[in-house]
Formats: sequence, C-alpha cells, structure tokens
Amino acid sequence: MFFGTWIDAEGEYFDTAHFSDCLVKYPFQGGGCYLLLGTVEVDFHFPTVTIHKMAKMPFMPDPRYFMDKEKSLETARNLHEDISMTHRKPYPQEHEIGLPRQKLH
Repeated sequence: MFFGTWIDAEGEYFDTAHFSDCLVKYPFQGGGCYLLLGTVEVDFHFPTVTIHKMAKMPFMPDPRYFMDKEKSLETARNLHEDISMTHRKPYPQEHEIGLPRQKLH
C-alpha cells in the first residue's frame, strides 16, 4: 500500500491510499497533475480517497512562449518530485482519540 498527499484545484490538501493491485495497472508516473478516480472513506474522522484508477495528465506548454519551444516547456523540465510543502501534524492514532473505525456508506 502506498499513500499520497495531493492539492486540489482549490488549493486544499487531500490524502489517497493506493493498493498494490491498482498500482500495477495505474502506477505513479512522476510529478505532475493526475486524474484520480476513487472512493472517499473516513477513518477516525479523517477522509482518504482509496484510488481505483489514476492517470497522469499531459503537461501543456506555456502559451506565452509559443514562439520559443524550449521556453514553453521550461516549467515541465523544472518540475521537482516528492517535495512536501505541508506543515500539518500527522493524523492522530486510534488510541489518541478513542474513536471506533467506521466506513461511511
């Protein structure tokens, strides 16, 4: 199982869980924007999206530099992976909050 932390279109963070069978069909393909399909589950009052499918979206060249192909793709080349900008505390453990594990239907 693998986990991911993402930023949505509105700048909000959300977490994902990726199981091995799903990753065989839909592996991570480096940094960038992804289309994700999954089920939202809440454990210990914290939502996580269990991913069923995902696909890396193509990187669009910067249209401001349409005359200079190298410059239009500069952002894609400078994209760094695995950079976490989150400063939030880790989710609490079950024994810390004393709540039962529940799956919403």
